[in-house]
Amino acid sequence: MFKFKISMISDCLFILLTSFLLFYTFLFYLLKNNAKAIALSLPFSIIVFCIYMILLKSKRGKLKVKREDEKSYIKCVNSLCLSPFEKAKNTVFLTLERLGKKPFMTDTGILCEDDFFFINFTYDSITTGGITEAYKKTPQGKNLVYVGVTFSDDAIAFTEGFLNRIKLLPLSELFVYMKKHCTIPDGGFVPNVKKIGFLSMLKGTFDKGKAKKFALYGGFLLIMSRFVFFPIWYIISGSLFLIYAITIKFFAPSYIGKSFLE
Repeated sequence: MFKFKISMISDCLFILLTSFLLFYTFLFYLLKNNAKAIALSLPFSIIVFCIYMILLKSKRGKLKVKREDEKSYIKCVNSLCLSPFEKAKNTVFLTLERLGKKPFMTDTGILCEDDFFFINFTYDSITTGGITEAYKKTPQGKNLVYVGVTFSDDAIAFTEGFLNRIKLLPLSELFVYMKKHCTIPDGGFVPNVKKIGFLSMLKGTFDKGKAKKFALYGGFLLIMSRFVFFPIWYIISGSLFLIYAITIKFFAPSYIGKSFLE
């Protein structure tokens, strides 16, 4: 399911308003007709908005797990992250074995032809430091294949410079083969997702760092009120955005980092 967040909605609104204003300004200059400029700007801005949504959805949809397998995948993640190392290692070993890879078990990982599979299933994204530590444990002459749930952007960029010496294998890719060869571990659970109410969502926007974004939206709406037939709604909406931005600046709490003693 493609879920929306307040930040995503505000970004979509920004794209829609900005593209409309851009097309309107250009078309009004060419046509010298307010009604025609608005009529043509609306479909153009909607097209830009749809393109943005398609790109956003494709970016968020890179996970290789099919939609109907999401619950099974979540259970698999929880099962492996909460399992002892040996059990998680045996799951990967069995998957490789059924793929015909002829793996060999070691104390720290799995040897498979020219590759050394290092297994670390954790809820935290694997960092560059974690990969370098695993590389130190890799037998000489073997390529490291780091098997984990997710990897940080820095870790992905770091491994790209090593060509085939270091490879990352996210669980989302391995899960496809685990399902095919029936090696998905038993257990696991799907956590209950608490629905967020409107007031909680609104509270999430009450952040000093978001004041400039709301002020920008308000400014755009007030500028657009100069070019539309019914400016009152744009003036009201733009004013509310600006008032909310000022309120955030005055009353939103400042972030205070925790001490290492806490």
